[in-house]
Amino acid sequence: MKRRRLLACGLGATIWAAIPAGAVPQQEPTATFRAGVDAVSVEASARRGNRPVTGLKIGDFQLLDNGVPQQISDLNYERLPIDVTVLLDVSASVTAPVLDQLRQSVRQLKADLGPRDRLKLVAFNMLVRRLADFEAPGAATDTAFAALTGRGSSAIFDSVAVQLAAPALAGRRHLIVLFTDGQDSSSISDPDALFEVARRTTATVDIVLASTAVERSSASPFARARGRPAITIGRMYDQLASETGGLVVPPTPGEHLASSFRRALAEFRASYVLYFTPEGVDRAGVHTIDVRVKQDGVEVRARRSYIWK
Repeated sequence: MKRRRLLACGLGATIWAAIPAGAVPQQEPTATFRAGVDAVSVEASARRGNRPVTGLKIGDFQLLDNGVPQQISDLNYERLPIDVTVLLDVSASVTAPVLDQLRQSVRQLKADLGPRDRLKLVAFNMLVRRLADFEAPGAATDTAFAALTGRGSSAIFDSVAVQLAAPALAGRRHLIVLFTDGQDSSSISDPDALFEVARRTTATVDIVLASTAVERSSASPFARARGRPAITIGRMYDQLASETGGLVVPPTPGEHLASSFRRALAEFRASYVLYFTPEGVDRAGVHTIDVRVKQDGVEVRARRSYIWK
């Protein structure tokens, strides 16, 4: 299948430019969504209870684009290499014991990766810092934690938007695992802006929460100053996960964070990648996607929408 790239332009590029100078790599955001000249790729997790459903074929799926049934042209399962970006909130609310758990979690996550998979480590508070790139030596992630301390405010929305809009290589899947206590205190953008970037890019976002305080407002001071309506933290992360086909992993008392990170990777790995060429729908606007499996009792989690350029 012949393939080409789609720029994550407009709002995503604006957010990238708004991050303080020096806080992010100096490169253009060129994330992709389309997998061919007119083909769209959709990642879909199929589970029955707590177990992945394996062995599904193209004919087992039904895919609707804006309510119109589509012909799935290709399917991949566990064949494409994975790029994992671990995005860590290291604001003042993150304590030394939590940082130690995060170090162990990232070490375990790296050990769980396959030989063709790659890991990138990014930390943020009010600034974004790339600690270890995809091609960094194996020991780089451990070394990066030595200089980390929890301090400052937290720009969650801006930081996630930057990672969503980062360049993605064709033929690889991209998972962003965000660890945060959930409260944004210094982003320039707001949840609506973040959702817009998510629709223009391909990465799946999983959120590992450190706090159960999900009913607080998600609005940053900048959003409140502009009079933007706020939604709760819980609803905001549920929507971000839904938009990208990801999941929210709430804190479990007594459970090590490594278990949450491993669950995120395991569920992402056991997902199907479906390809289709939209037919019978207009190009303009946001396209709503509905993916189903033609078997009883199978729950499907997939990207909810995209923007076709």
